[in-house]
Amino acid sequence: MALSGHSMVCVPRGKGLDHAALRRYLRVGLRRGTWAGLSIVDKALYRCGLWVAKARGRITNTRLSASIIGIIMKLAATIGGRIYALGLARARALWRNYASAGVFEWAPEAKLPFSRTEYIMYLGVMELQA
Repeated sequence: MALSGHSMVCVPRGKGLDHAALRRYLRVGLRRGTWAGLSIVDKALYRCGLWVAKARGRITNTRLSASIIGIIMKLAATIGGRIYALGLARARALWRNYASAGVFEWAPEAKLPFSRTEYIMYLGVMELQA
């Protein structure tokens, strides 16, 4: 289940992150406002990775790539994705509670809302407000 927006970062094996891709994700983060929410350490590490990619062509170090991919995931996050993730977690908790209480045995129609995206988003908004 993929979240909306640029939630998945695809790096080909053996290639690494290049300067153009890092600049593209930085631009996405600046436009969405997620750059401002990063810690100082994350910003410094991302700028360092940007410099290394510019100087060497691409980042091939797996530790640095893993750290920067984690930062890219934060940069590419959307509010819709966050709401959906919160709603999905709440829906799973409700499903477990209903199943353990036997609600689905005497009311099978209670399963229907859990398959609707609108209900998941509603639960996410409620969780965000709580």
